[in-house]
Amino acid sequence: MGSELDSAFSIVVEGAESCYKWEKFCEVLRLIFFQGFLSMFNPMYGEFAEEYAAAIRDNSYNAHYERPSLCTLLPDLQGKKVIDLGCGPGEYAAHLVSQGATVTAVDASAEMISLVQQKLGNSVHAYQQDLTQGVPDEADRSFDLAVSPLMIHYLEDPTALFRDVKRILKPEGEFVFSTHHPFMDYEFSPSGNYFLTEKIVDEWNTLGRPTRVEYFRRPLSALMNSLFDAGLCMIEMSEGKPDEEMQQSDPESYQRLSTAPGFLFLKCRVM
Repeated sequence: MGSELDSAFSIVVEGAESCYKWEKFCEVLRLIFFQGFLSMFNPMYGEFAEEYAAAIRDNSYNAHYERPSLCTLLPDLQGKKVIDLGCGPGEYAAHLVSQGATVTAVDASAEMISLVQQKLGNSVHAYQQDLTQGVPDEADRSFDLAVSPLMIHYLEDPTALFRDVKRILKPEGEFVFSTHHPFMDYEFSPSGNYFLTEKIVDEWNTLGRPTRVEYFRRPLSALMNSLFDAGLCMIEMSEGKPDEEMQQSDPESYQRLSTAPGFLFLKCRVM
Protein backbone atom coordinates (compact mmCIF):
# COMPACT_ATOMS: atom_id res chain seq x y z
CA MET A 1 0.00 0.00 0.00
CA GLY A 2 2.85 2.38 0.85
CA SER A 3 4.48 1.98 -2.56
CA GLU A 4 1.13 2.51 -4.30
CA LEU A 5 0.56 5.72 -2.35
CA ASP A 6 4.06 6.87 -3.19
CA SER A 7 3.41 6.21 -6.87
CA ALA A 8 0.09 8.03 -6.76
CA PHE A 9 1.71 10.97 -4.98
CA SER A 10 4.47 11.10 -7.61
CA ILE A 11 1.90 11.20 -10.39
CA VAL A 12 0.06 14.08 -8.68
CA VAL A 13 3.32 16.01 -8.19
CA GLU A 14 4.39 15.45 -11.79
CA GLY A 15 0.98 16.58 -12.98
CA ALA A 16 1.12 19.72 -10.85
CA GLU A 17 4.62 20.48 -12.10
CA SER A 18 3.47 19.99 -15.69
CA CYS A 19 0.54 22.35 -15.16
CA TYR A 20 2.84 24.94 -13.58
CA LYS A 21 5.32 24.65 -16.44
CA TRP A 22 2.50 24.97 -18.97
CA GLU A 23 1.16 28.09 -17.25
CA LYS A 24 4.64 29.65 -17.22
CA PHE A 25 5.10 28.69 -20.87
CA CYS A 26 1.80 30.37 -21.80
CA GLU A 27 2.77 33.45 -19.79
CA VAL A 28 6.08 33.72 -21.65
CA LEU A 29 4.32 33.26 -25.00
CA ARG A 30 1.84 36.00 -24.09
CA LEU A 31 4.63 38.42 -23.19
CA ILE A 32 6.57 37.61 -26.34
CA PHE A 33 3.46 38.10 -28.46
CA PHE A 34 2.56 41.36 -26.77
CA GLN A 35 6.11 42.66 -27.04
CA GLY A 36 6.15 41.80 -30.74
CA PHE A 37 2.79 43.52 -31.17
CA LEU A 38 4.07 46.61 -29.39
CA SER A 39 7.26 46.80 -31.43
CA MET A 40 5.48 46.05 -34.72
CA PHE A 41 2.94 48.84 -34.47
CA ASN A 42 4.75 51.28 -32.17
CA PRO A 43 8.43 50.91 -33.09
CA MET A 44 9.34 54.09 -31.18
CA TYR A 45 8.96 52.13 -27.96
CA GLY A 46 10.79 49.02 -29.13
CA GLU A 47 13.13 49.12 -32.11
CA PHE A 48 13.77 52.87 -31.76
CA ALA A 49 13.60 53.08 -27.96
CA GLU A 50 16.98 54.78 -27.52
CA GLU A 51 16.15 57.42 -30.14
CA TYR A 52 12.81 58.02 -28.45
CA ALA A 53 14.45 58.42 -25.05
CA ALA A 54 16.82 61.04 -26.44
CA ALA A 55 14.04 62.82 -28.35
CA ILE A 56 11.67 63.34 -25.41
CA ARG A 57 14.34 64.54 -23.00
CA ASP A 58 13.89 68.15 -24.07
CA ASN A 59 11.21 68.27 -26.77
CA SER A 60 8.12 70.46 -26.86
CA TYR A 61 5.20 68.12 -26.19
CA ASN A 62 6.83 65.89 -23.57
CA ALA A 63 9.38 68.06 -21.77
CA HIS A 64 7.69 71.45 -22.02
CA TYR A 65 4.01 70.57 -21.99
CA GLU A 66 3.15 67.10 -20.64
CA ARG A 67 5.66 66.72 -17.81
CA PRO A 68 5.25 70.17 -16.23
CA SER A 69 1.45 69.91 -16.52
CA LEU A 70 1.26 66.48 -14.88
CA CYS A 71 3.79 67.36 -12.19
CA THR A 72 1.55 70.17 -10.95
CA LEU A 73 -0.97 67.48 -9.93
CA LEU A 74 1.51 65.38 -7.95
CA PRO A 75 1.44 65.44 -4.13
CA ASP A 76 4.51 65.70 -1.92
CA LEU A 77 6.62 62.66 -2.83
CA GLN A 78 9.00 62.40 0.12
CA GLY A 79 8.79 58.93 1.63
CA LYS A 80 5.95 57.87 -0.68
CA LYS A 81 5.76 54.51 -2.42
CA VAL A 82 4.97 55.16 -6.10
CA ILE A 83 4.28 52.97 -9.13
CA ASP A 84 5.00 54.40 -12.59
CA LEU A 85 2.71 52.66 -15.11
CA GLY A 86 4.02 52.94 -18.65
CA CYS A 87 7.33 54.29 -17.40
CA GLY A 88 8.96 54.60 -20.83
CA PRO A 89 12.69 55.41 -20.63
CA GLY A 90 12.42 56.62 -17.04
CA GLU A 91 11.98 60.40 -17.12
CA TYR A 92 9.27 60.27 -14.47
CA ALA A 93 10.95 57.53 -12.47
CA ALA A 94 14.09 59.70 -12.22
CA HIS A 95 12.01 62.69 -11.07
CA LEU A 96 10.10 60.64 -8.51
CA VAL A 97 13.32 59.22 -7.04
CA SER A 98 14.87 62.68 -6.90
CA GLN A 99 11.91 63.84 -4.80
CA GLY A 100 12.37 61.09 -2.21
CA ALA A 101 9.93 58.45 -3.47
CA THR A 102 10.44 54.69 -3.55
CA VAL A 103 9.63 53.80 -7.15
CA THR A 104 8.42 50.75 -9.05
CA ALA A 105 8.57 51.28 -12.83
CA VAL A 106 6.50 49.12 -15.17
CA ASP A 107 6.30 49.06 -18.97
CA ALA A 108 5.21 46.67 -21.72
CA SER A 109 8.43 47.32 -23.63
CA ALA A 110 11.51 45.32 -22.67
CA GLU A 111 13.66 47.97 -24.35
CA MET A 112 12.19 50.70 -22.15
CA ILE A 113 12.74 48.66 -19.00
CA SER A 114 16.36 48.11 -20.06
CA LEU A 115 16.82 51.88 -20.46
CA VAL A 116 15.33 52.53 -17.02
CA GLN A 117 17.69 49.99 -15.46
CA GLN A 118 20.68 51.49 -17.25
CA LYS A 119 19.68 54.98 -16.15
CA LEU A 120 18.62 54.37 -12.56
CA GLY A 121 20.12 51.01 -11.58
CA ASN A 122 19.00 49.70 -8.21
CA SER A 123 17.33 52.96 -7.22
CA VAL A 124 14.09 51.67 -8.80
CA HIS A 125 12.42 48.29 -9.17
CA ALA A 126 11.66 48.00 -12.91
CA TYR A 127 10.00 45.16 -14.78
CA GLN A 128 8.11 44.35 -17.97
CA GLN A 129 4.36 43.78 -17.80
CA ASP A 130 1.45 43.76 -20.25
CA LEU A 131 -0.60 46.53 -18.64
CA THR A 132 -3.80 45.42 -20.37
CA GLN A 133 -3.70 42.73 -17.65
CA GLY A 134 -3.07 45.22 -14.84
CA VAL A 135 -0.24 44.60 -12.37
CA PRO A 136 -1.08 41.19 -10.88
CA ASP A 137 2.27 40.83 -9.08
CA GLU A 138 1.68 43.89 -6.89
CA ALA A 139 0.15 43.50 -3.44
CA ASP A 140 -3.14 45.06 -2.33
CA ARG A 141 -2.96 48.52 -0.74
CA SER A 142 0.79 48.78 -1.24
CA PHE A 143 1.25 52.17 -2.97
CA ASP A 144 0.58 55.77 -1.98
CA LEU A 145 0.53 56.99 -5.57
CA ALA A 146 0.22 55.61 -9.11
CA VAL A 147 1.24 57.70 -12.10
CA SER A 148 0.74 56.92 -15.77
CA PRO A 149 2.08 59.44 -18.28
CA LEU A 150 0.67 59.20 -21.82
CA MET A 151 0.03 55.47 -21.76
CA ILE A 152 -3.74 54.95 -21.31
CA HIS A 153 -4.51 55.64 -24.99
CA TYR A 154 -2.54 52.53 -25.98
CA LEU A 155 -5.10 50.35 -24.18
CA GLU A 156 -8.31 49.50 -26.00
CA ASP A 157 -10.04 49.08 -22.64
CA PRO A 158 -8.27 50.50 -19.57
CA THR A 159 -10.82 49.16 -17.06
CA ALA A 160 -8.73 46.16 -15.96
CA LEU A 161 -5.76 48.41 -15.28
CA PHE A 162 -7.91 50.97 -13.45
CA ARG A 163 -9.33 48.22 -11.22
CA ASP A 164 -5.84 47.07 -10.37
CA VAL A 165 -4.80 50.64 -9.63
CA LYS A 166 -7.62 50.84 -7.10
CA ARG A 167 -6.58 47.48 -5.64
CA ILE A 168 -2.92 48.41 -5.11
CA LEU A 169 -3.52 51.91 -3.77
CA LYS A 170 -3.65 52.52 -0.04
CA PRO A 171 -6.73 54.22 1.41
CA GLU A 172 -6.59 57.87 0.29
CA GLY A 173 -4.03 56.87 -2.34
CA GLU A 174 -4.04 58.85 -5.59
CA PHE A 175 -3.80 58.04 -9.29
CA VAL A 176 -2.44 60.79 -11.56
CA PHE A 177 -2.29 60.26 -15.30
CA SER A 178 -2.21 61.98 -18.66
CA THR A 179 -3.70 60.87 -21.96
CA HIS A 180 -4.64 62.27 -25.33
CA HIS A 181 -7.40 64.84 -25.13
CA PRO A 182 -10.59 63.35 -26.64
CA PHE A 183 -11.29 66.50 -28.62
CA MET A 184 -7.80 66.49 -30.12
CA ASP A 185 -8.07 62.85 -31.19
CA TYR A 186 -11.55 63.25 -32.64
CA GLU A 187 -10.21 64.93 -35.78
CA PHE A 188 -8.42 61.65 -36.60
CA SER A 189 -11.55 59.51 -36.20
CA PRO A 190 -11.92 57.16 -39.20
CA SER A 191 -15.69 56.99 -38.67
CA GLY A 192 -16.45 60.58 -37.74
CA ASN A 193 -18.40 59.25 -34.75
CA TYR A 194 -17.08 60.88 -31.57
CA PHE A 195 -18.79 58.34 -29.32
CA LEU A 196 -16.92 55.29 -30.65
CA THR A 197 -13.68 53.87 -29.27
CA GLU A 198 -11.47 53.44 -32.32
CA LYS A 199 -7.94 52.48 -33.25
CA ILE A 200 -5.99 55.26 -34.92
CA VAL A 201 -3.07 54.61 -37.25
CA ASP A 202 -0.89 57.69 -37.58
CA GLU A 203 2.64 58.91 -38.18
CA TRP A 204 4.47 61.13 -35.69
CA ASN A 205 7.67 63.12 -36.16
CA THR A 206 8.91 62.63 -32.60
CA LEU A 207 12.14 61.05 -33.91
CA GLY A 208 12.66 63.72 -36.57
CA ARG A 209 11.11 61.52 -39.28
CA PRO A 210 7.63 60.04 -39.82
CA THR A 211 7.24 56.97 -37.59
CA ARG A 212 4.18 54.73 -37.50
CA VAL A 213 2.14 54.70 -34.31
CA GLU A 214 -1.14 53.11 -33.30
CA TYR A 215 -3.35 54.06 -30.37
CA PHE A 216 -7.01 54.24 -29.36
CA ARG A 217 -9.24 57.27 -29.23
CA ARG A 218 -12.32 57.28 -27.02
CA PRO A 219 -14.96 59.77 -25.92
CA LEU A 220 -14.54 61.50 -22.58
CA SER A 221 -17.57 59.62 -21.22
CA ALA A 222 -15.93 56.24 -21.92
CA LEU A 223 -12.78 57.28 -20.06
CA MET A 224 -14.71 58.61 -17.08
CA ASN A 225 -17.02 55.58 -16.92
CA SER A 226 -14.01 53.24 -16.88
CA LEU A 227 -12.66 55.15 -13.89
CA PHE A 228 -15.99 55.11 -12.05
CA ASP A 229 -16.56 51.41 -12.81
CA ALA A 230 -13.14 50.67 -11.29
CA GLY A 231 -14.02 52.56 -8.09
CA LEU A 232 -11.89 55.64 -8.78
CA CYS A 233 -13.18 59.17 -8.31
CA MET A 234 -11.75 62.15 -10.20
CA ILE A 235 -10.78 64.95 -7.80
CA GLU A 236 -8.89 67.28 -10.13
CA MET A 237 -8.59 67.80 -13.89
CA SER A 238 -6.35 69.93 -16.08
CA GLU A 239 -5.99 70.42 -19.82
CA GLY A 240 -2.41 71.50 -19.35
CA LYS A 241 -0.43 74.48 -20.54
CA PRO A 242 2.99 74.78 -22.18
CA ASP A 243 5.80 76.23 -20.12
CA GLU A 244 7.42 79.53 -20.97
CA GLU A 245 10.55 77.92 -22.39
CA MET A 246 8.48 76.59 -25.29
CA GLN A 247 7.49 80.13 -26.22
CA GLN A 248 11.11 80.73 -27.17
CA SER A 249 12.10 77.28 -28.47
CA ASP A 250 8.91 76.40 -30.40
CA PRO A 251 6.56 79.39 -30.71
CA GLU A 252 4.25 77.61 -33.18
CA SER A 253 3.54 74.72 -30.79
CA TYR A 254 3.33 77.16 -27.88
CA GLN A 255 0.60 79.11 -29.67
CA ARG A 256 -1.27 75.93 -30.60
CA LEU A 257 -1.21 74.46 -27.10
CA SER A 258 -2.07 77.81 -25.51
CA THR A 259 -5.30 78.00 -27.51
CA ALA A 260 -6.36 74.34 -27.93
CA PRO A 261 -5.87 71.34 -25.63
CA GLY A 262 -3.51 68.53 -26.56
CA PHE A 263 -3.59 66.25 -23.52
CA LEU A 264 -5.89 65.63 -20.57
CA PHE A 265 -4.53 65.40 -17.00
CA LEU A 266 -6.53 63.71 -14.23
CA LYS A 267 -6.03 63.15 -10.53
CA CYS A 268 -8.19 60.41 -9.01
CA ARG A 269 -8.70 58.90 -5.59
CA VAL A 270 -10.07 55.59 -4.40
CA MET A 271 -13.80 55.86 -3.68
